[in-house]
Amino acid sequence: MQTRRIFRDGHLERTTMGTTELSSLVRDPNSNCWGWLDLTHEDAAMIEKLARKLDLHELAVEDAFSEHERPKIMRYNSHMLLTVTESNVDEREGEVALSRLTAFIMPRLIVTVRDDEFPIERVEKRVADNDDLAEHGVAFILWALLDVLVDDHIATLDRLDDITEELSRELFEEDGDMIDLQRRAFGFRRSIARMRHATIPLREVVTTLVRRDTQLVPPELQPYFADVYDHTLHAADWTESLRDQISNVLETNVALQGNRMNLIMKQVTSWAAIIAVPTAITGFFGQNLEFLGFGTQWGAWMSVGLIVVSSLALWLTFKKQDWL
Repeated sequence: MQTRRIFRDGHLERTTMGTTELSSLVRDPNSNCWGWLDLTHEDAAMIEKLARKLDLHELAVEDAFSEHERPKIMRYNSHMLLTVTESNVDEREGEVALSRLTAFIMPRLIVTVRDDEFPIERVEKRVADNDDLAEHGVAFILWALLDVLVDDHIATLDRLDDITEELSRELFEEDGDMIDLQRRAFGFRRSIARMRHATIPLREVVTTLVRRDTQLVPPELQPYFADVYDHTLHAADWTESLRDQISNVLETNVALQGNRMNLIMKQVTSWAAIIAVPTAITGFFGQNLEFLGFGTQWGAWMSVGLIVVSSLALWLTFKKQDWL
């Protein structure tokens, strides 16, 4: 799906102009307008056509279709390349999914190439709600894009934080399923790893954009980008904190399982010692030898008494030592 927009004199106009006319219009230094062309990865033929018309670098076009690019910003002779990833989380399983967007940034034109899942509608709404900033050119679209992106990261991290708290509480439940908890914790750690790949490099991206030597962000938009940068730092720090928390959950789970194993071993050892006493006594009295009390009723009662007294003494001793 393709969406083309022309901003003329700070006002948004939808257009059905062809690619050649659009590129000529926005690249005209005497023009009072600029454009935003939004494409998906299904529009591969259109992207290749644009690459020839707009002199897009072949490596930049290759990055637009690569599935494993980290967030980054690069400068080429005729344009800049921005790659970012948006995050959303499954409310039930806590599984994080990432969707990618690549932007080719030129003085009067920005071309975005994205996954179908990328929430471009929210970016469009952010643009429509702040149309008074459209006079500042393509930097306005960049701000709307990054603002929505970072807001999504914060929302995802907030949900992941809730899941971490749930896992921490389940650690100390008596009837909790430790195997299921460990499985979910490992899956959750993968989600945290995805969030680190999405948020940590984003700090460098926003830092590069707001640098004055890039001459991309006008002074009027600097406060807006500073707000985005602050939220980006918060998201990156929060991601690192969650990684530490999930590591603590996994380590605590292992320690608790070790403690439970020690408790079970103590109980098994205690009962084995108690059972060994009757075995020893009955073995002694079961010898085919005559001894004091052999073949008498009181000898039988004496052996039973020894079994009961010895076993009870061991049980009380282990109970006092908290082994049983």
